[in-house]
Amino acid sequence: MLVGQTIGSGAYRFEIESELGSGAMGTVYRARFHKDDKVTSVALKVVALGLLGNEGAMARFEREANILKQLRHPHIVRLYASGHYRKTPFIAMEFIDGEALDRVLARRGRLSWEEVVTYAKHLCEALQYAHDKGIIHRDLKPSNLMLGRDGILKLTDFGIAKDTDVTALTGMNSTIGTAAYMSPEQCKGDKNLSNKSDLYSLGVVFFELLSGRKPFTADTTVDMFLKHVNEIPPRIGKIVQDLPPRLDLLIHQLLEKDKDDRPRDAAWVGRMLEEIEVHVFARKSAGLDAASARKVDRPRTADDLPISEEDREAARILRGVAKKKKKKKPSLPWHQRKWVKAAGIIGALLLMVGVVYFVAFRVRSADTMFKTMLEAKTPELEFDAAAEYLRHYGDRPGDQTDAAAKVFRAWKIREREKQLVNRFGNTLWRNEAEGDDVEIYKDAMTAIQAEKEGRLADAVAQWGKVRDRAKEKYPEDAKLAFTFDDARLAKARWGWIADKRLKDIETVSVLLGQLGAKIDENRRFEKSITFDPASAESLAIKAIRLERVKDIEKAGRLWEAIIVLTEKDPGQHAWLLLANERRGKLPKELPENASGRRQHVHTQVEMFAKRNAELKAASGQPADWIALRSQCREVIDLYEDETDKAIEDDVKTAKRILAEAEKQR
Repeated sequence: MLVGQTIGSGAYRFEIESELGSGAMGTVYRARFHKDDKVTSVALKVVALGLLGNEGAMARFEREANILKQLRHPHIVRLYASGHYRKTPFIAMEFIDGEALDRVLARRGRLSWEEVVTYAKHLCEALQYAHDKGIIHRDLKPSNLMLGRDGILKLTDFGIAKDTDVTALTGMNSTIGTAAYMSPEQCKGDKNLSNKSDLYSLGVVFFELLSGRKPFTADTTVDMFLKHVNEIPPRIGKIVQDLPPRLDLLIHQLLEKDKDDRPRDAAWVGRMLEEIEVHVFARKSAGLDAASARKVDRPRTADDLPISEEDREAARILRGVAKKKKKKKPSLPWHQRKWVKAAGIIGALLLMVGVVYFVAFRVRSADTMFKTMLEAKTPELEFDAAAEYLRHYGDRPGDQTDAAAKVFRAWKIREREKQLVNRFGNTLWRNEAEGDDVEIYKDAMTAIQAEKEGRLADAVAQWGKVRDRAKEKYPEDAKLAFTFDDARLAKARWGWIADKRLKDIETVSVLLGQLGAKIDENRRFEKSITFDPASAESLAIKAIRLERVKDIEKAGRLWEAIIVLTEKDPGQHAWLLLANERRGKLPKELPENASGRRQHVHTQVEMFAKRNAELKAASGQPADWIALRSQCREVIDLYEDETDKAIEDDVKTAKRILAEAEKQR
């Protein structure tokens, strides 16, 4: 029990606060990680003492640390440090304030399909990132999926993951993983596993989260293996009644026995999940509109003739409610008749209702509606307010109408962009225009392809074609600032999208200039540049600085991180274009450069130490000290996040030299 103890000393230490859990492999603690002047909460995994002589267990532990060092993704648990404490290995990982999905499942029985799709998209992003690096997880299951209190899912436990570029821990014809979630090829001991193995396990996880049960149950591991290899899984749609048919089909495809019959990759699965959400939302919206329509608004046909009184009387007879003739009663003076009294009462009530209706439902003024739009807290509310304004006051010229139309267009562009990107990612649907202008649609897809490959000049040419074709084919619609007519909207938005994408491409060169100026300004005024891995701008600045010092491999990884961060957010499309362009100029396969990076940093720091001594001895000029300080900051800013021990030591030396040089101001 290490609770209350401290591992390490000085500026690099772990203060162990509590035990999070323990198992056969060891114990996980919550600890405070002190690194220089920063304190971070971490999950500290320490190997069980009984396993110190177990080579397989030690290899698994070392494998997890080595693999996590390669991974930097918002949906994968992050490694902070690894080492030994009294000859016992440990790894310090990101602490996630939440719980594993198996605990959520045990508490709730099953999750809604909407929740599962949300978490599944996070998981698909993480898997695709790992697969792109040649890493297969091999142990996907709810207990290895951590859900934070912020709703972010993170993939954990890469202890038995396989790096396809190195030798696996297990030998030929051996299996490893949790039997209930293993792919047929894992069960057979196939040593050449691919990303498709993780996709099968992904299907099992989906099945369990949605239904509260696994597709197969068995009394022994061997029986479970046989079921994975031979038995057809039940259709989840027959177990979960409210499941969208497309999601049922997707899970069935993931659970195919033949890996070649499964989806291509995790990114494809993620795009299908997006399509499912969009499809269900569209159907719900259409159903709501139909149910909400007034009788007078419902479609009529040419056969809808006026109903005569004879028809009504015949209908009443058929229902057995034909009018009966009544005896005539003696007539009363008009002012004593009931209808006169009723009319007076009804008139008074109608007057009251009219007053209430006028107060409660009268159309708000244009200024009030416009103010509502300006004060909207979310894009959805902003669009709703803009649409309401335009429905009532869209024919009024002026700045308010122009602003509301701009909000309307931005929302419709964002909706359409998302649809196009989803369809582009699906090779089966990419060429299906679905009622759109076929030529314009193909030009748009070609433009998106050029953007993805970083060929921005080609993208400009293609979006220009989209805009020009739209103007030529639909001249009147192309002039519209907004419209609520679906048919005209489909034509008008092609020009809107083309203009927006062309502007995004123009913005790339502006961004590049701004980033370069910011780097130079910070160097001139001797400022460190703080790094935020969740900011596209911060990632881009660091990537450009790494390109300048010729660290192409690390720069390329950062451009890839920007692509992952921004590809699903239309609001950051310019950053995505910048990253695509810069990444496209680098080698397709980024060479692993750990040893070269280590040597580069060490050589730089040795030079700093030598230069520092020379300037002290010769009472160096201010300009010389400024140059030295800038060089030290460069190394610190670019390599402070490295977990390689040699680089960490050199960064500490650079900080010490910088502190000494700061005294020479």
